Amino acid sequence: MSDEDATNLPSRRKRRSSARAADELAQRLELLSRVVDLAPQRLDDDAAAHARQALESARGRLGHGTTHTVVALAGATGSGKSSTFNAILGEDLAPVGVRRPTTSEPRAAIVGGGAEGLLDWLKIPRRHVVGDATHELAGLVLVDLPDHDSTAAAHRAEVDRLVEVVDAFIWVVDPQKYADAALHEGYLRRFAGHSGVTLVALNQIDLLPEADRAATQEHLTRLLAEDGLVGVRVLPTSTTTGAGVDALRRELAARVAERRALVTRLDADLDWVASQVAVAVGDTVPAQVPADSVARLARSLAVAAGVDVVADAAGAAHRHRSSQVAGWPPVRWAGRLRPDPLRRLGLDKARSTTRRNQRDAARTGDSGTGLDTVTVGRTSRATPGAVAEAGMDEALRALVDRTATGLPDRWRRRLGEMAGARRAELPDALDRAIGSVDLPTQRPGWWSAASAAQWLFTALMVIGVVWLVIIGGVSWLGLPDLPTPKVGVVPVPTLLAVGGAVAGLILALVVGWVARVGGQRRSSQARKLLVDATGTVADHLVIVPIDAELAAMAELGTLARQLDR
Repeated sequence: MSDEDATNLPSRRKRRSSARAADELAQRLELLSRVVDLAPQRLDDDAAAHARQALESARGRLGHGTTHTVVALAGATGSGKSSTFNAILGEDLAPVGVRRPTTSEPRAAIVGGGAEGLLDWLKIPRRHVVGDATHELAGLVLVDLPDHDSTAAAHRAEVDRLVEVVDAFIWVVDPQKYADAALHEGYLRRFAGHSGVTLVALNQIDLLPEADRAATQEHLTRLLAEDGLVGVRVLPTSTTTGAGVDALRRELAARVAERRALVTRLDADLDWVASQVAVAVGDTVPAQVPADSVARLARSLAVAAGVDVVADAAGAAHRHRSSQVAGWPPVRWAGRLRPDPLRRLGLDKARSTTRRNQRDAARTGDSGTGLDTVTVGRTSRATPGAVAEAGMDEALRALVDRTATGLPDRWRRRLGEMAGARRAELPDALDRAIGSVDLPTQRPGWWSAASAAQWLFTALMVIGVVWLVIIGGVSWLGLPDLPTPKVGVVPVPTLLAVGGAVAGLILALVVGWVARVGGQRRSSQARKLLVDATGTVADHLVIVPIDAELAAMAELGTLARQLDR
């Protein structure tokens, strides 16, 4: 390694370190951006506002680069801010006088120039350019703030605005008021953790006896540590005698040359925001809705939707339609006096449409599924009773309680509000779900065969009866007897009439038994379809949104831990 390389090694390391710090800051800002996206309704208003403000300020400031370092001179009335401002710059730019407040609006000095856009963003119209690129403080933007204890509210508001966006601070205090609560409680404690971008000038040190100066400086250092500003350098100064001004200027020049104040300030801001977010989200990691809670909710919705009633109706409808198609024809009329169970519930409204579709499919050669698809929007089911309603409410409460165990109160309330908002939608959603189920109402192939057989038996019975009537009529009229064939000793007309009736009745009994078995199967099929439909309602309206919310909460917790490094 050459001597020149050895000489430049520290500076190269510093540049690499600065670049790494900038990269880490960019990564943290990405994390903060996601936190801000997730913050609404999941963080309290103050934490969300602070996160959003920190993100906006950081992006706005970084948009103007790191070439310049903005340092604010802040202090109370009469502390000597303006005098310190002039002393650091070596020029009388700020008016100094006995009238208070002296500084009514911020004033900026740009050492070396070139920060006009930055000052526009800072909204500081009063500005001066000092020196050039060779100046020892080149790159410094020094801002003389109004008094933070000014009687004018506008002055205090301007101080509050600017201390949130500058890169570093020089707090100018005097021996009489360095312990003021207005300074420590109103400002210094707000910036706990910002030691890396804070300097304190104990001004007017010449007014203290020399024997008291060290003790005063030590006391101030201790107060700063209690405010959370550990390790802050306190520089005794006097703008009257010039004592300590050169040391303050050198310290300031070194920090400006490093160009790390901005990153350090923003990192400290992010640390503060991260601590707030971390407190808000707690340590518990949200999980998905417990499976047993999901199952309990699904069961309660099935009860409220009347799944058993509809499933039983599907079985009864199968039996009813079977008797209408393949029952004994002489008594079929009696079945027409009873309404179709599904039609009574408003679950057969698509019957005619389905049949038309089936005819069209037959013409086109598409057999389809053969199902009478039920796709109605509103059914005629009875509304859920008080017990069913209470069951839904209890299942929702239990679900929220189980899911929210260990979560922050705000998150518990959030989940409860979500469940409550969805509760009102459940009855209509369940009705639509029940009405949209394609219930198993297909016509079995054996119905046609049984119907044909029944009509054959009925026709034989009718033929036999008519034949017997004719025979009886001929005999009553005294006409010669008609020849009557026999099977054994049983006349054929009698065999046809009795045999047709008996065969029809036997077939009707067989049809009824097969229909009952088929109805049970249809009822089971319908129950499964209906339970799936009500389960889908539970998933769509409750489980999926709550799981999504839990995932967002978990992500927010992860981001908070990553941000709170």
